Amino acid sequence: MPTTLMTADPDTAHAALEPLARNRDFKVVLVGQGVSSFGDAITNTALPLLVLALTGSGFAMGIVGALSTLPDLLVGLPAGAYADRWDRRRMMFVADLGRAVITVAVPLTYWLGGPTMAVILLITFPLNVLRVLWLAAYTAAVPGLVGRPQIARANAIFETFFNVGWIAGPALAGVLSAVFGPASAIAIDAVTFVVSSAALLLVRRPLRPAPRAERLHLLSDIREGVRYVAGHATLRAVVLFWASSQVVTAALATALTYYVTRDRGLPADVLGIILSAFGVGSLLGSLAAGRRAPVAVGRAMLIGTVVTGLILVAFTANAPVAVLVVGALLAGMTQAVVLIGYITLRTALSPDAMLGRIGSTARTISVGLMPIGSFAGGALIDLTNGGATLAIMGALLLAASGIFALVPNLRRARVPRPGTPAAA
Repeated sequence: MPTTLMTADPDTAHAALEPLARNRDFKVVLVGQGVSSFGDAITNTALPLLVLALTGSGFAMGIVGALSTLPDLLVGLPAGAYADRWDRRRMMFVADLGRAVITVAVPLTYWLGGPTMAVILLITFPLNVLRVLWLAAYTAAVPGLVGRPQIARANAIFETFFNVGWIAGPALAGVLSAVFGPASAIAIDAVTFVVSSAALLLVRRPLRPAPRAERLHLLSDIREGVRYVAGHATLRAVVLFWASSQVVTAALATALTYYVTRDRGLPADVLGIILSAFGVGSLLGSLAAGRRAPVAVGRAMLIGTVVTGLILVAFTANAPVAVLVVGALLAGMTQAVVLIGYITLRTALSPDAMLGRIGSTARTISVGLMPIGSFAGGALIDLTNGGATLAIMGALLLAASGIFALVPNLRRARVPRPGTPAAA
């Protein structure tokens, strides 16, 4: 076994002895990232509205979506390797502070009458490079923050707090976009990044990876993480299925924005209500997973993806707004359970010394391929409309679920009990 896999993380061992209710550092990170998720929810709603207002093009929205996920493909693997070398708390702090500085450029340019669309295209890539660095560090830091026996519950609590922001954020973004314009709404996101970075300064635990007996070349570190995922049959099947669903739905926010505001001619605040309903559903699903996270993750992922596919198809039948809201609520519930189960399983199957690399390898495959879906979705919107694009997404999710249901390692994927070696 490689030396890097034999080293235990001292932070993980320490955190395992401390209940979450008394874990000060866990609560500090929880509050800071809960505030940040509120800002992310606002931008996720306001930015497509701003691009649509500036260009009127679904393809332009697809380009911005592709630039948002391209860093996962290009820098995801080295980001994971660095997360297994550097202080993860410091990585998250620098990434959040950098995102605050970059994000504020959009509203400033708009207020000053500058080339807002050009600025959006210019900053989207570096902004999301910092997001990738933050995610790599965060993924690797959670076991050291809470201890491995508490990973499932901690993930559920994190998702619960994140989803609180996704309840209020989209609705507020819809109202602010309608009254003041979407650029002004995005300014709130910059402020929340400052808050989240300040919260990380209060974390006492350093969240550094354990010292390694040998320091391999960065490329060797990356190859080790890729080989681990490729050689683990269960992890490989789960990551590939998750990646397929993420690529299919890469342009979901774009298609939904176009469908609601252009195809249906509804105001922006209706879009905010629908997205907030998804946030409420995600909150309920997170709370349910916090009480009992899914153990049979493969089965939960298959069922949840089928439900989401059916909802997307139903969305396009000229459904009343009430039906759209209820559908978004149900989709949020199922997707929260699926996401928590997936993250928990991926972490449980990852050695401490490789948490950053395995997490980033999985994201490089899933999120890194999303530009394909973003470009295709944007082009499809311009060729047809938002409703047809949503229906095609739903049909593809149903097809992917049917195909992967034939893969035994996915159907039988389960979170191992603490202390139980995971079969490859």
